Amino acid sequence: MMITICVLQVPEVLPEAYWNHFLSQVSAERREQASRFMHQADAYRSVLGEVLTRVTVSKFTGLAPAELSFTRNSYGKPSLIHHSNVPFNVSHSGDWIALISGGVAELGVDVEKIAPIEMQIAERFFSPMESQFLATEPAERQRETFYRLWTLKESYIKAVGMGLSMPLNSFAILPDERGDWRCEQAEEHRFHSQRLDDQHMLAACSAGGDLPSQPEIVTLEDLYSQLKHRGSLGY
Repeated sequence: MMITICVLQVPEVLPEAYWNHFLSQVSAERREQASRFMHQADAYRSVLGEVLTRVTVSKFTGLAPAELSFTRNSYGKPSLIHHSNVPFNVSHSGDWIALISGGVAELGVDVEKIAPIEMQIAERFFSPMESQFLATEPAERQRETFYRLWTLKESYIKAVGMGLSMPLNSFAILPDERGDWRCEQAEEHRFHSQRLDDQHMLAACSAGGDLPSQPEIVTLEDLYSQLKHRGSLGY
């Protein structure tokens, strides 16, 4: 079971027929949550994140999306109730949703919208080695490097499943001599980092197993047709 990373670009406006169908396929809790968001974009990200997870993860279980039940550990990491051996993780920010799934080891993924940032924040959340690495980068690359480090660290703590109870400055993720990202505190973990576009950074982490060199882009049409093919929740 190979590890895959799927990414879905969130549109500014969803066709009403698509939105209504997607809403009907998520949990009642998710629909209620979506109805409370002040901004429609937040509702889109929340609902589409669950739909993408249901459709994709169902392929690894042999179950229809309707038959999947989710739970969270005490730190908020989601997992399947009846197929806890199927790892996955989801993230969304700005215009993108990212889902990592497959393999047998714990997984984490993080996507962040790149925005102006005060570099001093690195001193609070990065390890001394990471802060030094960032400080030595050319000024024009520092913001990109900051977001690479931030998303890589987020993907790692999400894979570990302890959330922010694990201080971000308690470990370091840095490039080795080949340019591959490594964590000295968890040498078996593997990482992937890339820009999704000019405004978004993606990072993924696997506790074992190779990560793909590129994510698979899923379109709304793909998601809609796959959901129709694999069944619905029957609301």
